[in-house]
Amino acid sequence: LFRAQPSALASVQLPLCIEKALMPRGTGLRMLAALGAARALVLPRRCAARSLVRCAATDTERGAPKLPKGQFRPKQSLGQNYLQDPNYAARIVDALQCDSERGKRVVELGPGLGALTKLLSREYPEMVAVELDERAIPLLRERYPEPITILEGDVLAVDYSALSAARGGKLSIIGNLPYYITSQILFCLCDHHASVKKAVVTMQWEVAQRLVAKPRTRDYGILSVVFQLYASPKITCKIPNTAFYPVPKVTSALVTVDFPEDRELFPVQPAKLRTVLNTAFRQRRKMLRQSLKSILNGKPCPEEFATKRPEELKPEEFLELTALIFGR
Repeated sequence: LFRAQPSALASVQLPLCIEKALMPRGTGLRMLAALGAARALVLPRRCAARSLVRCAATDTERGAPKLPKGQFRPKQSLGQNYLQDPNYAARIVDALQCDSERGKRVVELGPGLGALTKLLSREYPEMVAVELDERAIPLLRERYPEPITILEGDVLAVDYSALSAARGGKLSIIGNLPYYITSQILFCLCDHHASVKKAVVTMQWEVAQRLVAKPRTRDYGILSVVFQLYASPKITCKIPNTAFYPVPKVTSALVTVDFPEDRELFPVQPAKLRTVLNTAFRQRRKMLRQSLKSILNGKPCPEEFATKRPEELKPEEFLELTALIFGR
């Protein structure tokens, strides 16, 4: 189920409020005075006790993953930010709504510690999960034995067409995508659009905005055109960075991408379309008669597009432009 060449892209401390709550009432003031501090806030005993309880409850609610000690720290090289908020995990799973028998056609990308897998396995007991981190494989297979299938490999190297055929229909994709290869994974799913019914994935908020951006806006670009031609993307909700461990510096989004079965065939070759898109948006502020010179081979740019900039064209107009340059 994997292509021959995988893609190359591919200790607990007490919170400060607890320490303060456990400190004798006068000690903090004496310490601060000794250090030359200007002011100190001393809470009443009851208030301090409530702060202790509230802080402890917050840590519990966050539910940070309990990792096997010393062997399973998140790898920065793999872009690992584990989902740790159970409320958002439930919301992501609820958005999938796959009707395949026992979830045979559900595919989770990068399950990590299994925050989504735990919920998915209850509803889709014959699902598939693809994980690259070799440390996670025995852990996942122990927690989620057959009939759940755990595949070890790069999600960019999966042959989704073969997997779809083996599972008897179009796939429903779900996953918390690594930020650094989100675009590559999205384009990979587009390459296999005939084998994918739906994708419910998390990504950086800015990338999600580019997926749904409209013409004449700053975020409108290649991702916008491609996904609005191949599918119907929709931002379901915003996810705060505190929902992940370790906490990233960016906000995320939950995005649902539906690939329609009745989509009309493009009148041009997809490779030619991408050539036009890459060339045009490489110089997005220039008129198309200038930015497309390298692929026009001395021919004039089609008159109706010559003085327009790429951000002004609707997705369907790029199909027309491609046909005028390369033929149908």
